[in-house]
Amino acid sequence: MNGRLTFLSGTAATLGAVAAAALAVLGTPDPVITTVYPAPHPRGLMATSGGWVYCEQTVPIARRLGYTLICGRYYKDEYLGPGLRSRRHLDWGNPQYLTRFAAKIRAAHRQTGGDLILVGVSYAGFGVATLASHHPELRPAQLVVVDSYLDLPARRSKLSPSHETAREIDLETGGTPAALRSRSVSVAGLARLVRGGTRITAIWSVSAEERRSFGGATCDRTASAGILSHLARTLRRPIAAWITRSEHGHDFRRSGTEIVRGHMPGTRVVFRADGRIPRSSVC
Repeated sequence: MNGRLTFLSGTAATLGAVAAAALAVLGTPDPVITTVYPAPHPRGLMATSGGWVYCEQTVPIARRLGYTLICGRYYKDEYLGPGLRSRRHLDWGNPQYLTRFAAKIRAAHRQTGGDLILVGVSYAGFGVATLASHHPELRPAQLVVVDSYLDLPARRSKLSPSHETAREIDLETGGTPAALRSRSVSVAGLARLVRGGTRITAIWSVSAEERRSFGGATCDRTASAGILSHLARTLRRPIAAWITRSEHGHDFRRSGTEIVRGHMPGTRVVFRADGRIPRSSVC
């Protein structure tokens, strides 16, 4: 089920069509393309972001758990299959994309009922964490982030200006510190989610391979550890994460279903309100 606007039948389709028509009248392209994989009798709605490659990894997890899956792709992104990496253009926290995707998720969730789970690995983890923290009104039951990062300025700082991902980030955001901060995960938004009952599951690898491949962008103190430490200080309560030594994305591919069920790989670490970052949580 592919297309510029693919929704469940009924009310969600009507709302989506009205919104798309309004954007067309304004001459503004809809910034988010959605694909929906319906479950016969859904237990709820699962959502991921970042385009086809992350959607493909999430489809079997949603199917095993009996959730309808909605995947979001930025309209400028043409990375639609193997060999097309050079045509990738992710949203990198684009506010229009986040707003429209949040609206489409709400419409689909009204159709499915049950829990809403936002889940992502690598870039998709950043994508769903940014979405949830900028739109805490979604009130997901779970936010699952695996081998990712929660701070966009830190992610960009690990890249040389000539790196293809650096060029992509700068093209989309403008590359200024202010723009990167505005498109990053909001600690205040995460705090609002936790206070509202959202369970945040953050898992990342501190393997040597992870540092070599990403320069520490997914496993040093600026990636996710620093944000979770800030979150614990904000909430004045402990926040747990799970640390592994797996290859990048391996825990999601191998254990994604069990992770969503609450059975975590790796070692549990706790970020406390004193702001200290556990040594074992960084590479």
